[in-house]
Amino acid sequence: MLKKNDKRSFLMMSGFLKYLFFCMCFMLCVHIHVYAQVDNNNLESKHNFKGIEIGKVQFNLNSLIYIKNNEYFNEIADGYTLIGYYVNPSIGYEVHKKVQIKAGVFVRKEYGYNGLKEIEPTFTVQVKQKDWRFLFGNIEGNINHRMIEPLVSFERLLNQPLEHGFQAKYEKKDTFFDGWLDWQQTTIAGRTNQERIWAGVSFYSPSISIRDFKVQALTQASVLHLGGQNIQSLQPVRTLMNPALGLRLKKAFSGQSSVTMDNYYVGYFESPLQGSGYYMNTYWKNQKYQVGFSYWFGSFFNAPFGNDLMQSSSRKFNNEGYYENRRNLLIMRLVKDWSLSEKVNISLRIEPYYDFNHKLFEHSEGLYLSCKL
Repeated sequence: MLKKNDKRSFLMMSGFLKYLFFCMCFMLCVHIHVYAQVDNNNLESKHNFKGIEIGKVQFNLNSLIYIKNNEYFNEIADGYTLIGYYVNPSIGYEVHKKVQIKAGVFVRKEYGYNGLKEIEPTFTVQVKQKDWRFLFGNIEGNINHRMIEPLVSFERLLNQPLEHGFQAKYEKKDTFFDGWLDWQQTTIAGRTNQERIWAGVSFYSPSISIRDFKVQALTQASVLHLGGQNIQSLQPVRTLMNPALGLRLKKAFSGQSSVTMDNYYVGYFESPLQGSGYYMNTYWKNQKYQVGFSYWFGSFFNAPFGNDLMQSSSRKFNNEGYYENRRNLLIMRLVKDWSLSEKVNISLRIEPYYDFNHKLFEHSEGLYLSCKL
């Protein structure tokens, strides 16, 4: 006989599997003949040079409409729904063939709140030198850094879309470098506000071919500093560091499909605390959809901007102080992207996960419509 809690878990599991089976069948049966990405590229917002004539003005628009639902009932991460949109119209002006200025306004609206959630001016000066781009002002943040989920959560695209500071980026073929400084909060003399400075680096090396595989070295690091010299605060000075080292193996098949395996060792250092984690991913993709599995094992791990589920310290409302020494998760990722045009993209993402420590199944879903003019 099943006990009451066991029966409840069994029913939840059964219903969840039916739901998952339906979603997978839906994705496999879609026959819209459009080009589909299998990563976050279509949701990235880049300050690209558009080849406008020097001295002429061009209008730009970056917008995202989103709904993200987290069905979480665990002790680490909150369950909630984010639904809304943001829009960033701007004017671009090239003062030189290597220098671009862009100014605009950023407006964010979340449904369920009166008025606007956020409204800010935006301003970026960009200098281009061959395959390098140097940005000053509003930089290309959140998912544009291409960091792994334990270090930078995908949800920063929705709840922290703007970053301000300095950035150097390099992109050529499969090589990628992004180094940045995001100045999040400054000090005011005599006040209690600590300055918050976030710096990081994300590097994907040139690939080398070994038989039928492409191999890449992967390096990432995130540093958050909290402090200040001219304030009256009892809060301690803190510096949190999260380095990550990884290796990518990629095997291409006929029909433009491929399997990619990424494996990372991730660290956490904040004197005198330290922790670590292992993040292993396998993705299969073709032109229409992507199916991936991610395994996370974290031990005394904390990353201030990482996915809430992967942290040892609880970020759940009214659950401060709850701590799990180890987190042991298997995450499934189902992604379907539609490129309706070069400027309009839709992305459907379904991410169920299993918590081995608590024998718990939960899931999240998201739908995103991006427009870039």
